[in-house]
Amino acid sequence: MLGRDRHRWLGARVYIGFTGPRADGREDFAVFRYDPATGDRHLLGSFMTASEAARNLGRGEEIPKGHTHLVEHDGRIYMASQGFHDFKRGIAGVAAYRGSHLYAYDTATGVFEDLSRSLPGGVVTAHTGLIALTAVPGQPLLAGLEHPSSNVVLFDVRANRVRQILPGIPWRLGNPLSREIVATRQGRIYTYRGTEEPEQRAGRHAIWVHDLATAEGRPTPYTATGGFWNGQTGTRDGKTIFLSTVNGELYRLDTASGRFGPLGHLLPKAEVEAGELIDQLYGITLSADESRIYAVPRRSRSRESTLYAYEIAAGIVSRVGSLEPARYAGSHVRDSRGNLYFGRFGGDEAWQGNAGLAILTP
Repeated sequence: MLGRDRHRWLGARVYIGFTGPRADGREDFAVFRYDPATGDRHLLGSFMTASEAARNLGRGEEIPKGHTHLVEHDGRIYMASQGFHDFKRGIAGVAAYRGSHLYAYDTATGVFEDLSRSLPGGVVTAHTGLIALTAVPGQPLLAGLEHPSSNVVLFDVRANRVRQILPGIPWRLGNPLSREIVATRQGRIYTYRGTEEPEQRAGRHAIWVHDLATAEGRPTPYTATGGFWNGQTGTRDGKTIFLSTVNGELYRLDTASGRFGPLGHLLPKAEVEAGELIDQLYGITLSADESRIYAVPRRSRSRESTLYAYEIAAGIVSRVGSLEPARYAGSHVRDSRGNLYFGRFGGDEAWQGNAGLAILTP
């Protein structure tokens, strides 16, 4: 996962995290900071060490997933966890896990802490995880997406407590929840369940909206396809949010009206007509001038890693350049000079190792 905070003349420091095994064999999630102005890199800590320092790590507990965005809000970087990898094929084993934690890194003091320590049971949600996280514009709230229930967890950062849990999209086998949750200044939160495997890309499901004023959740008139949401970027004025799916479809949300519109597949038309499609896409980022959307997908016929640009006004996708073969993940992380930042891991076929921060200058 990736995030940033506003800092110095370049406009950002970049935060990135990776899962890896500890010496005792348990998996942990480590968080790093990179300063583009100086090139300095620092290990800030890990989820398990923060929980250990707060005496809030259960016996034998491991925290392999920091799946959420790193969310900047009022001088802090927030991130949430789950103590398991995924529940895509059944949820019978979820009760064996302790629950989700919420962490914060204070950019002024350098304190990295487990905010869950003072909550009932020492967790935000019992036996489940938080797979997505966002700040609610104009309110002191974080909205988390609970895995596997799809409930929306509203966390008050001033009171350091869970304010409310809104029932989510009902669970059913073969319909896992997305890796994105969307909150708008209109007090609406949008969630979605889809699929993940490329052969299921044609499945279509309803997009849901949760109204903070009424605490009501319901399906919208809009649907999406191409797998679950797995990327998000938006304009500075908050009027437009773009979402991508894991299998490469792009959507636009007009936040004032709540209207969703499909923008097509994130590959050039000629490649799609030749039979090429996207199998995995792990993030999208707007250009600094907000005229283009960048993505580094994994394609169905080629294992090359390529940076693509979607020209918003023209609706045209073009190839920008080739990258070292790997998985590239992360959304909406750029600096004021137009550099794009993606977490990089794995290789041509590998899903692990070779982790790093990719800095791209289109």
